[in-house]
Amino acid sequence: MTSVQTGAAQDASVWEKLKQEIKAAGPGLGIDDIGFASADPFVSLKSLLEQSRDKGYASGFEEPDIEKRVHPALKDGEPASLIAIAVAYPSKMVNPPKSEPGAYRGIFARSAWGQDYHQVLRAAMDKLVNFIRERVPEAMIESMVDTGALVDRAVSQRAGIGFSAKNCAIISPKFGSWIFLGELVTNIPFQPDTPVTEDCGECTKCIDACPTGALVGPGQLNSQRCISFVTQTKGFVDEEFMLKIGNRLYGCDTCQIVCPKNRGKNWDHHPEFHPDPEIVKPLLLPLLDIGNREFKERFGQSSAAWRGKKPIQRNAVIALGNFKDKSAVPKLTEVLKRDPRPELRGTAAWALSRIGGEDAMRAIGEAAANEQDGNVLSMLQKAEERLSSSETLPKQPQAGQVSEKQQEEQNNENNALRALQQDLKMEAGIEPGSEQSAQPAKPEAAAWKPSAVTGLHGKPVYYDEILTPIGTLTLCATDEGLCHIDFGAFHVREAHLQQWARTWIGEYRYEKNEEKLSEAAKQLKQYFAGERKRSTCSLIGLEHHSSYKYGKFCPIYLMERPHHTNRLRKSSADPRLFVQFWTPLAKIRFRLLFPVTVSAVETVPWWVM
Repeated sequence: MTSVQTGAAQDASVWEKLKQEIKAAGPGLGIDDIGFASADPFVSLKSLLEQSRDKGYASGFEEPDIEKRVHPALKDGEPASLIAIAVAYPSKMVNPPKSEPGAYRGIFARSAWGQDYHQVLRAAMDKLVNFIRERVPEAMIESMVDTGALVDRAVSQRAGIGFSAKNCAIISPKFGSWIFLGELVTNIPFQPDTPVTEDCGECTKCIDACPTGALVGPGQLNSQRCISFVTQTKGFVDEEFMLKIGNRLYGCDTCQIVCPKNRGKNWDHHPEFHPDPEIVKPLLLPLLDIGNREFKERFGQSSAAWRGKKPIQRNAVIALGNFKDKSAVPKLTEVLKRDPRPELRGTAAWALSRIGGEDAMRAIGEAAANEQDGNVLSMLQKAEERLSSSETLPKQPQAGQVSEKQQEEQNNENNALRALQQDLKMEAGIEPGSEQSAQPAKPEAAAWKPSAVTGLHGKPVYYDEILTPIGTLTLCATDEGLCHIDFGAFHVREAHLQQWARTWIGEYRYEKNEEKLSEAAKQLKQYFAGERKRSTCSLIGLEHHSSYKYGKFCPIYLMERPHHTNRLRKSSADPRLFVQFWTPLAKIRFRLLFPVTVSAVETVPWWVM
């Protein structure tokens, strides 16, 4: 036995020996990887969590006290180390049942396959705690899985389990991101492990594939837009998200499925995570009749059951609407007229309007005459409008016959259909791109291709690169006057630039065009050379307001909020925007002048990373 109170000189060798014993014992305890880290506060994480909270990105499921999330603690002692664990889970299902007309199915995320991972990890961690206490009886140890105060991913990254990816998952060099995470806080001073130095490189497949754009940047997640979060909420769901949910009943795996680091990885050595196809890919219609007892019997062992049956039933209604399953009209009509839950009734109205037909129209009209809930009435009204619009649309409209609203609805329809088709391919275990070609695989960096949104269609975003005393700057502009300056070469900042274009333009394509940006590039070069203090360029007017001393390369940052925005409201004829570039040496204020409307200027995001 070992004592925590032994001398410091003796401690190092004793704790190193115990550390190696723990790692060797891991597989026998049901743990696939174990890492050790210091219990120092996660200082840099605090500001990131605060920013996420202030921007409204948090899900609300996490610990509300940020101090607890960044400061490891023990109830009765001083923490000295963190022990991170990882348990791998399967990514593929054997002989998955297929959706067929009249027998469409939903899908659960892989983290909800088999037994609830919280139970499995807690059991494994209890074994680990007992293993340690057999050797160090007085050791203080507290364990947590997912529901603890600390951020699992931050602990795992520090402990060398894997690196933090652009999709906000931890990617293990061996297991990929198909791992559950947990951690122990202890007063035993273990030597920390070395963090993983691997990263995502230039790949942005997860960001490009996210159905709702919830990945607002590399390693930045807006949980409120994440399909995984939306499927777990209990209230009404915005139509934008219902179209993107597809047939997901719980969670979303898209950003993990498309990740090259996960290619070919499937871990089925834990029987407790083996999926029952009829549970994780259930028929949709029977879910609408399931009672509380049956729900608990069928799904109670899954981590998806923690929110109860209502979100899953609501999501099943959404899926039936996205499948446009005409055989579901009678059941959806019953839900619309008789279900006591407003969220289910309103969602059924939306689903019926997606399916269409006389029976759906009649059901919506009859329900509207008796409905009392304001939210449901609003959804019924929208459903009637959608059905009326679809009924009056010509089957083969000629040019100019389709209104902008109808065209928008058709675009949404097409996007939802493509998304659902892609989801079904993913369910079937078809890795993205594998059905297109049997050609030998190329290196990952070279194999990446821009997504459809960066193809030949969409608004052109012109860009050019200029060399300055502080490094390479990438200038971007559109014909409408939306502009952006990024610190770094285009190929380095491409993921960030694509996210910016998706957010503020929608359908776009990048096009290198020195001519379009020649005057702006010329005047910026003159500015940095000290030859110009004021710009006459309509693209980027700039005015020097303080000295800048050259002498070394340094990063530049742009203040998040523009100055003097009150001027924009006062004078539409003079739409100027003041911003400040901050450097470690000095600050520079630029005056930006854009040939666009005031409302457009006020919504333009300005930053240089």
